[in-house]
Amino acid sequence: MDKNTITGFILLALLTVGYVFYTSKEQEKIKKFHAAQEQVKSQSKRDSSLSHQIDTTQHLDSTVSKITKPAPVQNLGSFSNLLKGSSQTIKIENEDAVYTFDTKGGVLRSVQLKKFKTYDKSPLILFDAQDNQSDFSFLTNENKIVHTKDLYFKTSSTNQSISEGQTATVNFELDFGNGGKYIHTYKINGEGYLVDFNIKTENANQFISPTSSTLDINWTQQMPSLESNLKEERMYSSVYYRDDLKHVYDLSVSKNDSKKVSESVQWVSFKQKFFNSTIIAKNTFFSTGTQISVTKDSKQKDVVKEASAKLEIPFDKGGNINQEFQWYLGPNKYSTLRKLKIGLDEVIPMGWAIFGWVNKFMIIPVFNLLSKFISNYGIIIFILTLLLKLVLTPLTRKQLVSSAKMKILKPEIDELKKKYPNDKQMVGTKQMEIFRNAGVNPMGGCLPMLLQMPILFAMYRFFPNSIELRQQPFLWATDLSHYDSIYHLPFTIPIYGDHVSLFTLLMAITSIAYSKVTMSQQQSMSMGSGNDMMATQMKLMPYLTPIMFLFMFNSFSAALSYYYFLFNLLSLIQTYAIQKFFIDENALKAEIEFNKKQPKKKSAWQERMEQMMEQQKAAKENKKK
Repeated sequence: MDKNTITGFILLALLTVGYVFYTSKEQEKIKKFHAAQEQVKSQSKRDSSLSHQIDTTQHLDSTVSKITKPAPVQNLGSFSNLLKGSSQTIKIENEDAVYTFDTKGGVLRSVQLKKFKTYDKSPLILFDAQDNQSDFSFLTNENKIVHTKDLYFKTSSTNQSISEGQTATVNFELDFGNGGKYIHTYKINGEGYLVDFNIKTENANQFISPTSSTLDINWTQQMPSLESNLKEERMYSSVYYRDDLKHVYDLSVSKNDSKKVSESVQWVSFKQKFFNSTIIAKNTFFSTGTQISVTKDSKQKDVVKEASAKLEIPFDKGGNINQEFQWYLGPNKYSTLRKLKIGLDEVIPMGWAIFGWVNKFMIIPVFNLLSKFISNYGIIIFILTLLLKLVLTPLTRKQLVSSAKMKILKPEIDELKKKYPNDKQMVGTKQMEIFRNAGVNPMGGCLPMLLQMPILFAMYRFFPNSIELRQQPFLWATDLSHYDSIYHLPFTIPIYGDHVSLFTLLMAITSIAYSKVTMSQQQSMSMGSGNDMMATQMKLMPYLTPIMFLFMFNSFSAALSYYYFLFNLLSLIQTYAIQKFFIDENALKAEIEFNKKQPKKKSAWQERMEQMMEQQKAAKENKKK
């Protein structure tokens, strides 16, 4: 049993390490920025035009001076007059966001999320005119390509502030003459992060080529850095999309990537760690051939990545356009995205297969329930961990009982080794016989550990991606979604970093303590061969995995390290309590003796194991001949 158990521990450690490396990708070198660089970054980061203290005229002047470039010289024939005009902004504010629109291009120019701040406590601008550009283009009946980003729309809409139950509408119109009109209409509710968007034409035959059947969208965005750890932001940022088969896909997070989608597309999302900008087709999906890309420029210190999407809106040749869309411009909150019922919640990486199910159907519901009554997320994590340990108590007790029974049987196994010192097959066969007679399952101590692994892996995915933990302090940690640094090193250690995370350190210490307890139990009931290599492995196991975790988790979210620390600590307490109050060794001995006197029937697993051992023995004897 000792050999199998140790092998199981090693496999679990390797599986854990491999999973961590697979999901976190390669870590970039941590770069330091001087105070002066940070000052320049903060000064250049955002215009103050969205502040409530600045009036519309000041906002217009600052926006135009910052982002307006001379319109390219174009020849739009009889429509060239639309290239002339002045930029006018309209600001709509609801309970959750401030939306700023621009008559140039008839587009949503910037979005401020009112309930969130950046890492340096500045207003959180999801994007502004410097970051984001959306352009709609089509072929005119004069064979000229019109790009709406260069045209000046007319509007009668004005600034508004709305609340729950109210709505605001912003209309932008291009007049092509003879009744031909191209219109953008935006509708904003009093709360939430959805913006309804409609593209409509009237008498389209007056200005759109009769051969045209698509309206093209070119959308690009430089995702602005909103968190303190740019490396981590890039690790969780990419482009996602959902096709007409309701499958959600994403581009690579670790390298530049692009794709031409062969299916129709329902939505495309530019997703960052905690926020996303998404365009959603409602009445008609985007045509096949959607092109998306994501790139990273390591020289840009205030841009996470640059994302782009080229989409096509189908319409009947010679007919009018009347396409409905929605923009989701807000946080990656699972419950919020889930309510949309379009699969947008899948941009939050919950883990694949069983790990995702554990998060969606167990961890998140309990976490949200506790959040309704408790405001401190450190306490919520403690209660959640405690509940999980209580749920797992029967499995832990089963594991410890199995260990105690194996310990009782150890003298008999030792006698087998002495009786058959050079015949491992015979020792194995006789061991199985002893286990069967005693009513002991040698796998009873391993299975409960395996059943706990999905929860541990699920937590590994949940905590770093939970926006609820963003900027939430607990004890010495100022932000549970970020690592907790208690000391900044004057140098950088590869993989480990340039800081000391106390929660990670505590996690490693309690991991070593718990590993030593479990290993001492295995040593006391060892069923293996007892060779030197095995003994060395037994000595190294309590230290190997915790030390690896100490390096890898040092730059992970404090919530994750805090959870693992609590899990280890509660495991130690739980093990002591069960062994002290719920395991009677004398009763177990009596149970084993009683089982030995009962008629035995081999289980299918035992029969297979014995057959395998007999085959190995026969093969070995044939090989000697």
